[in-house]
Amino acid sequence: MAPAADHIHSKLRPGQVTDDTEQTVEFAKAIIEHGELTPATAAYAVVKWAREHDAFNSSVLGPSSRRALERLMAGEDPSVTGSRGDTVGAAMRVAPVGLVNAGVPDRAARECYLSCLPTHGASIAIGGACAVACAVAVAAVIDVGDHGSSGLDQVIEAALWGAAYGEEQGIKWAGPSVAARIRLALRIAAEVPEPSAAEDELYSVVGVGMAPTELVPTALGIVKLYQGDCRLAVEAAASMGGDSDTLASMVGAITGAYRGIDAFPREWVDTVEQVNGLDLRGLAGQLVRAREGRTAYDRD
Repeated sequence: MAPAADHIHSKLRPGQVTDDTEQTVEFAKAIIEHGELTPATAAYAVVKWAREHDAFNSSVLGPSSRRALERLMAGEDPSVTGSRGDTVGAAMRVAPVGLVNAGVPDRAARECYLSCLPTHGASIAIGGACAVACAVAVAAVIDVGDHGSSGLDQVIEAALWGAAYGEEQGIKWAGPSVAARIRLALRIAAEVPEPSAAEDELYSVVGVGMAPTELVPTALGIVKLYQGDCRLAVEAAASMGGDSDTLASMVGAITGAYRGIDAFPREWVDTVEQVNGLDLRGLAGQLVRAREGRTAYDRD
């Protein structure tokens, strides 16, 4: 679908990705290259993205990332440069952390926390990011055919655990609990009978702004509302308004890990790869090998 004329990304072609996907790809490459994400390797990835995409001269650079990148490029310690980062920019890019730690959500949460520090060190930002990483880590090993709706419940529980873990990390930040807001979004998804009405309720009550206490809970509400259906959930997220590209990025990461690549329309995948010059299948294969390497190391 093409963006609306008044959207911040109105000049993009149908299928063209935004900074969410670009940074996600850089995080995946950093894991493949360095073996894991630490404050140093995460900083390397985000600075590389900023330079290659001329981020400072674009309209897509969020306030937390802009401040942190300025400090990183000045040579400051990446474990503290994100101390004021309280937006959703960390949560939007952590899917590879979940994938490479598939089935091990506690390890996904720890690595996610470290990956947040260069740009998003506030507790609410880390809570939102860990919710996404843990959801992906569990979703990636669920056999939907065997578990049915109980599998999705496990994904949601992992997200809630990750949010609670993440909110105990980093710089303590004033604001509502990410985990509590996720529960609110889940109640809306379960209790409002019509999907369109539930979407409206998520939009107006939970929110679609840049705060992790809005966007991450709304993402999980959409996942629950559409029972992990990739196409329906991503279409709803992309059309909801607000920070819709970030919303759809997180929804797509969780539902994609849950249902698998074949649950997405083939033309979507082909278009995204062709328009952006990406080899997502190849990148996914490299992440699988990186995960297998970790598994072998754990056995030793």
